[in-house]
Amino acid sequence: MKKTLAALALAGSIALIGSAPAMATTYPALPPAAGVSNGTVAPGQTFIFTAQGFLPGESVTISITLVTTGAANTGGTAVSAKIPVFQAPQTLNATADAQGKISVPLTINEAGTYSITATGNTSGISVGPVVVKVAASLANTGSAPLANTGGLASTGVDSGLVLWTLVGAGALAAGATSVVVVRRRAKAEVAA
Repeated sequence: MKKTLAALALAGSIALIGSAPAMATTYPALPPAAGVSNGTVAPGQTFIFTAQGFLPGESVTISITLVTTGAANTGGTAVSAKIPVFQAPQTLNATADAQGKISVPLTINEAGTYSITATGNTSGISVGPVVVKVAASLANTGSAPLANTGGLASTGVDSGLVLWTLVGAGALAAGATSVVVVRRRAKAEVAA
């Protein structure tokens, strides 16, 4: 019985201690990428723009450019039907975190399709464009986001951590199985 408990304690120690080195590793810089929490929003609805791949602490300029207006231009006799009107991009600044990533809440009030890019002011790294459609007819129902146009999903799981967790779980299962076997043998010996 003492050997079984010792084996079970050893298996638990392996599971907990074995995963520690995997959590302490230094990860390489994040690859350049950009995305938004919601690719289609209503006017005035806030969405999150995220970008990564910059230097830690770097100042980043975000440019928001109107690609198309919300109203359909049917080719009438108005001046706007004959001459395209381009607006200057709107810019704002953010500072990258220790991983070289930014996450900025944005709100666009006018319907249309917008292109969003981010450029590191020191490194010159540019990510995007990410396209966001601001639909005038879209009602904000409070439901989940409709689209994710970026590739920033990160689970934070390292393959070494997964491996050691599986090894530890297997060791715990083997220890528990040995406890069951020893107890059954002891009961069988007492009964005989």
